[in-house]
Amino acid sequence: MHWKEYQIVAILKKERRMTFWLALALVLQSGLSMIQPWPLQVIFDSVILDKPLPSLLEVLPAPPATFIANNLLAAMVAALVGVAFMNGAALYIQNITYTRLAQNTIQRLRLKLFAHVLRLPIRHSRDMGAGEVIERITTDTEDSEKLIEGVSTLAFRSIPTFVGIIGIMFWVEWVLAAVTLFLAPVLVWATYFFGARVKQATRNRRRHEAAVASEAEAARKGHKWLKILGLEPREIERMEEKTDRSRNAGVAAGVWQGAYTAITNVVLAFGTAVVVLLGVWRIKAGALSPGELLVFMSYLRSLYKPIREVTKYYMKITKAVACLERIEEVMRITPCDLDVCEQPEAETMPPFSRDIVFDRAGFEYEPGTTVLEGVSFTVEKGQKVAIVGDSGSGKSTLMGLLPRFFDATNGQILIDGLDIRSFTLASLRRQIGIVTQELVLFHATVRENIALGRPEETAIDAEVQRAAALANAHDFIMDLPEGYDTALASGSLGLSGGQAKRILIARAFLRDAPIVLLDEPSAGLDPASEALVMEAFDRLMANKTVLMTSHRLPVIANSDLILVLREGRIIESGTHEELLEQAGVYRTFWHQQVRTSADDEAASQP
Repeated sequence: MHWKEYQIVAILKKERRMTFWLALALVLQSGLSMIQPWPLQVIFDSVILDKPLPSLLEVLPAPPATFIANNLLAAMVAALVGVAFMNGAALYIQNITYTRLAQNTIQRLRLKLFAHVLRLPIRHSRDMGAGEVIERITTDTEDSEKLIEGVSTLAFRSIPTFVGIIGIMFWVEWVLAAVTLFLAPVLVWATYFFGARVKQATRNRRRHEAAVASEAEAARKGHKWLKILGLEPREIERMEEKTDRSRNAGVAAGVWQGAYTAITNVVLAFGTAVVVLLGVWRIKAGALSPGELLVFMSYLRSLYKPIREVTKYYMKITKAVACLERIEEVMRITPCDLDVCEQPEAETMPPFSRDIVFDRAGFEYEPGTTVLEGVSFTVEKGQKVAIVGDSGSGKSTLMGLLPRFFDATNGQILIDGLDIRSFTLASLRRQIGIVTQELVLFHATVRENIALGRPEETAIDAEVQRAAALANAHDFIMDLPEGYDTALASGSLGLSGGQAKRILIARAFLRDAPIVLLDEPSAGLDPASEALVMEAFDRLMANKTVLMTSHRLPVIANSDLILVLREGRIIESGTHEELLEQAGVYRTFWHQQVRTSADDEAASQP
């Protein structure tokens, strides 16, 4: 991938003004660093050793040249102070502009990546893992600022300073300058050799850090079960294994970078020693003055700064590029790559009016891994269809095909006779309300969480409260510390499962979509909450077209059609009564649940 195609390049093009001021400040620092040694040479040669004044003063007009000659020491000290002051001002401008440019870039890159991830199908997050996604949105985007710092410093200060100082050194004393240049090939080799290894080690570390984040998130979600099953020691061992890998990758990167820095310092020290020996020899031969050697050594020290900056920032750039490549890996993924693609000719879906048809629909997460196969059934408008089956039979995947969380890899799904892939995703999903098994509430107030059911327009308070009342949620919401203005934490922390579920139902009421998908509506509810929740669900399903999954068969017994899935195929279908008469899998499920309920009731009797 060419560097011009990186997202960060497009973002920086929009920050041209800030980039200009940053470049100007760095170039000014470069020029000042080349002027700084000359007042010292004048002080040493013309003030201390009483040698003739430098020829540069001859080009100045007579009055200022005479004034400087009569006040040489004061003029040179003032020059040193003036250069230092201007250098400080340039450094201040650099720091301010760099900070703003870097933070603006990080924010835009992070938002761009975040928006792109949200637009991708659900399959992407499932395949990549939560830790990996979070690592790229947070840490990788944060580290991109090292590229801005490194490239700007090298391009506008380090390289111009290096080239300018080399030119001046050849002008002052070409023999010593030629000796200095012999160090360049060694430094170039070290930069490329160690840089490639630091880049690879950085990529490895990022990958292992993402694994650590995923492990921590999984442990957080399953903390209760870890305690119940006594799995804390096992989980700690798993985390130790992953952190060991991350640590080892970090150590490898540090070792390579440390070796690079050490070799660079040794080479530069050796070059300094050689220059000092040759410089003294040239002074004794009368080819060089002590002041000129002082200026040369000052430039040599100044030359080491851009060389060290090259070594330092090259490593930072290498690490930043590794992070940017990880970002670009995600940005290059399109919905079409994940088989959920909105066609250019897609049209707005008209209001749902007749039926939903699954016509030999099939799905594979990966080629050869069949999840659904040959699924065919029809849902008439206003009907309630239930899907039952063992865990892993494909129930949730089948539900996910309708809103196009996944696209069928075989067959087709029709709404009112039209393939759902002919509709825009937004218009299709606008006519579908979903209540998931997961209790997904956002960092927002109760009112805002309910209002998310209709994000395309602002819901008034009366509408929100009506939806809450229909969901049997209004009373407990009013008992919260701030009522509808009570802030909720992500994951519905602070509410019971039944309360969180009813807020989700209120969100679905407000959406008022003609098609409703319910995934395990009674899951995780205690008996007291279940009655309120199921009453709310009954209201929600009235006059709607409903697809629902449930392990609890009494919940779906009054459905117009019940589908029994096994290994991705429909093996039975019919009403509750029809399926009981077939003496098949559904009847077995039913009698097992009835027997279990009877046993539980008998066990509870005193």
